[in-house]
Formats: sequence, C-alpha cells, structure tokens
Amino acid sequence: MKKVDRVEIKMKKALCTGAKIDEHTFVCELLRYDSRRESLYFEVGTSDLNMFSLDAIYECKLQSGTSVLECTGRIKERYCQGNKKVIKFEIENGFYKNNIKLVDKQITE
Repeated sequence: MKKVDRVEIKMKKALCTGAKIDEHTFVCELLRYDSRRESLYFEVGTSDLNMFSLDAIYECKLQSGTSVLECTGRIKERYCQGNKKVIKFEIENGFYKNNIKLVDKQITE
C-alpha cells in the first residue's frame, strides 16, 4: 500500500437496535495494512477508544496525493499499545478509487 497522507473514518450504520449513528469524522494515522487478513490498523491520536463502536459499519477514506481509496468495514478491536491508541479495522467491502481532481471538476461544471 502506498504512503497514505490522511485517513478519515465515519460511522455509516449502527447495527444495534435503537443505537444512534455518530456523525463525527475521525482523523487517524495508518500504522499498517495486513493484506492476508484484509485489516487496517490505525492510531486514533487523542480520540477516546470508546467512541468507536464495535457494533457499527464504518466508511474509511485513505487519501494519498490526489487520489482517495474508500472502503467499508467494521472495527474489530480497540486497544492501547504503549502510549498509542489503536483500532483494528476489518475491510468488508473492498477498496474503490475516487480521483479528487475529477470530483472537483464535476462539481464546478
């Protein structure tokens, strides 16, 4: 996987009955990608780990230069590793690519 400049995670669907969708977009740092397990590991910075639900579907955007890779999946683990707060994101719907320049061009036309 190429160097990722920015990672955004946002809840797309709550799976528990009566649960509310959190509209907050979290900015994270990619620690590693495990291609065999289709998992991404993110450092969440100062965000509270309990803000990430284990019972929800999330949309993840990985920005690298002018391209954005998007996928959906679930958070499978939340833990502290030394002084880092880490979440394990398991990909359920693979990556698809959005070209930022193309999207911006369509909006301005």
